[in-house]
Amino acid sequence: MRRYVLQRLTQFLIVFFVVTFGVMVFLRLGLDAPGDPARTMLGGYPDQALIDATNAKYHLTSNYFVQYFYWLKGLLIDQDLGYSVSNSMAVSSLIGRRLGVTMLLGFYALVLALVLAVPLAVAQAYWRDRPFDKVSSFMSFVFVSVPAIVTAVFLKLLFVEQWHLFPRIADKVYPWQDPLEHVRNFALPVLTLSLPAAAVFSRLLRAEMAMTLQSDFIGLARAKGMSPRRILWRHALRNSVFSLVTSVGVQVGVVLGGAVVAETFFDLDGMGLLLITAVLSNDLFTVQSITAILVITVVVANLLVDLLYSFIDPRVRLASALR
Repeated sequence: MRRYVLQRLTQFLIVFFVVTFGVMVFLRLGLDAPGDPARTMLGGYPDQALIDATNAKYHLTSNYFVQYFYWLKGLLIDQDLGYSVSNSMAVSSLIGRRLGVTMLLGFYALVLALVLAVPLAVAQAYWRDRPFDKVSSFMSFVFVSVPAIVTAVFLKLLFVEQWHLFPRIADKVYPWQDPLEHVRNFALPVLTLSLPAAAVFSRLLRAEMAMTLQSDFIGLARAKGMSPRRILWRHALRNSVFSLVTSVGVQVGVVLGGAVVAETFFDLDGMGLLLITAVLSNDLFTVQSITAILVITVVVANLLVDLLYSFIDPRVRLASALR
């Protein structure tokens, strides 16, 4: 088990360093294009003294490896992510205000997607090729095919502009501020992200469940007189969740990417909306820090998925230990 965890942690570190260093290089290239990276980052018409001080503080004139070292040192040791000139505040404070919003949005979307997908997929597998299965499969295909931006437009036009059931601007973003308003603020953004994810989950789980229900041990359970409910939920579902678990790890990145669309359309002040404004304003350290947080979130989620495999089926852990 220890070796299995160490292998996954090593993969996490490699991915983190490669992605964050690559993002830093591309951002620096964009800033270096006009000539002076500090002048581009500061914007406007800063005096030379401020430009020199910014270059010296953040080592913007050093080579990329030196710059990355000092940024990593600030992230891990000094808790200093740099300064956002466009927002006139420290990046850590700027992100801290919005991190919770995006994390809540992603968490709610994945939970709702699983709540919708698992019972649907079990019912589809049980009534395979019947009208319920065919209609559900068609609807899941529709939601998989429709981009999140189209879903967001439809939901906003219908529920906000036409029926006025939800607010235009989300001002109660945390549950302790006002639980009911919190639900109203998050309902449409969460639906925008969860419906496509639920469609993906249900299609994968339905296919796995349909195959599992044809297995010999399911036939034996039926011959013993075991109830259909117990066969479906205790035996068939447990042996069909590997594809679902894998998909959950993949969908973490998809949901966080879709948060940019959801936050923009529904005026949620999260990291997705902040990332767009930071890119447009050449806010180097904000873009780099948000990217690092998103990478950490996605990689940690997939690390947890890998570790979950070993608990769902100990054969995965044993096979890894024998390599």
